Formats: sequence, structure tokens, C-alpha cells
Amino acid sequence: MMIVRLWLILILAVMPVGIAAQTDDPEREGGIIGTGIVGTVTALGSIIVNGQRITFDDSLEIAAGVTLAHAADLRPGHRVAVIARRDGPDWRAQVIRQIVPLVGPISRGADGTLRILGTVFTIPPDAPDLRPGDWVAVSGLWQSDRVIGTRIEYLHPEAIGQARIEGSVFLADPVSGTPASLRVGQTRISGLIPRHLSDGDVVRATGSARGDVLAAATLATGVFETRLDTVLAEGYLSPPRPSGLYTVLGADIVSFTDNPGMIDPEARQIACGLAGRITQMMPADGAAAEIAGALAACLPD
Repeated sequence: MMIVRLWLILILAVMPVGIAAQTDDPEREGGIIGTGIVGTVTALGSIIVNGQRITFDDSLEIAAGVTLAHAADLRPGHRVAVIARRDGPDWRAQVIRQIVPLVGPISRGADGTLRILGTVFTIPPDAPDLRPGDWVAVSGLWQSDRVIGTRIEYLHPEAIGQARIEGSVFLADPVSGTPASLRVGQTRISGLIPRHLSDGDVVRATGSARGDVLAAATLATGVFETRLDTVLAEGYLSPPRPSGLYTVLGADIVSFTDNPGMIDPEARQIACGLAGRITQMMPADGAAAEIAGALAACLPD
């Protein structure tokens, strides 16, 4: 086993009734059958989140891996989405998906900032030397329209294929409210445009890098492939839209405010969500007991 300590985004999944009806397992009859965890690896060993221990096999394959093939390849700074189930008092991982907000060639903006697909990213202290033209995979958290890098990895020339971006989308200009092109961060996505998108939805797109545009060849929505009902998410809040809508970036949960000044996009928060809506928030640097209390408050009886 390997130990992975994650900054928390906990997403508690309730399976659809149609799936639950196919099994005699009483836990599946309207109950929580799994927990999704999206976060940053900070240490190696078991996954510990809010005092919850999650184990997994080193040979477990990483879904949608860019720089990872198996769980044994995980290193501090990687971002992952994990689906786990109860294993006695602990949890056992069933699925681990690598989350990489930005993949592509580095460019330098007119202001000197390093960018991928036109989106600015910050460089963690242990990052390799980076030069324009290098293809890299950037793990990290979205803050407003940039990525706070937690791990940056070179992509070998033979491994360079398609560029990638994953993050929350907004469908209208934040000032005028008029429809805008599909963007994640500062990157415009062209080509495949899914129907029925809403502000705050998470989009994952791969395709060709064309300056600050990603010409999408594939496009999917959602943090996980299955619908998730209850959410406990750590992340940065988006600036409110003209409607008052804001989201925890990359978490697929939203809320509305009539006091935009109360939203601080620079501070990490822990938000509890139900059916895609934020129900409560607290500072992400709160005490472990407070975070555990928020988790308990989010769990259905």
C-alpha cells in the first residue's frame, strides 16, 4: 500500500436508482455506496482525509492518466479524483483518476508570465527549469482564471500528444452578461461544444494547442462520470457572476449571493453542497475537528 495525504475535496456519491435495483446489497438501496475524493497528494502512504483512512493497491490503474499509470506512481503534488467505499472503519479506493488542469506547450506572455494555452500558472518551489516550448503537465488548483501549480512534469517528446484542460466554465461575459465563447480560465475552447452546459460546470477537453485556443477533439463534463449528490469541497471560490452565481472552482457545486463583496476568491474554502448547490462554507485552514464536523453535517442520516 502507499499512503497519500490529500487536501480535501470530498464528494459523497449516491448511485442512481436504476443501478441500485440491480443488486441485493442493502447498502445500495438508497444509501451512500461510495465517497469521491478530489485533492492534492502531499505525502505517501494511506490516504488520510478528515481522519478517514483510505487504502488501495499499488497496482490499481490510474484512469485518464497523463503522467501516471498506476497508484504506485503517485507523488506529492499530483491531483487525483478517488472513488472509495467503506472497508470496516476505513475506506478502500476503487477508482483513481488523475486530474491535470493544464497540459501543453509553455509560452511567455507579454507581461513575462508563463502560460499554457493562454492560461497563467504559478510554479511550485520544486518545479524543474521551464522554458517556452517545453511540453508539461501542470497539476494544481484553479484560482480565478489561473492555476496554482502543485506539481509540474515534463512530457517526453514521444509522449506528447494532445493538449488538455480541465476546469469550471462560464457561459456569459462577467460584465455584460452576454453569451461568450466557451472558456476555461484564460483558454478558449473551439470545436466540440456540449449542449446543456450551465455556469460552474466542470469541463475536460483534449485536442490541439493553437496559441490560447484548444481545438477540442474530445470533451466531457463533470468531476466524475456518475452523478454525485452530496459534496464537501475544498477550493477557491469564483468571483460572482452578474446573476450572483459562484462556484467552488473544479467542484461542480454552485450557490448565489446578493452581496458579491462577501465572496473572497483569494481564500481557500471548504464548502458543503447538496444536489449541486452549496449549503455551507468554512475556511479551509480550520481545525480538523471543524472540518470533520462539516463532513458529518453533509452526510445524510
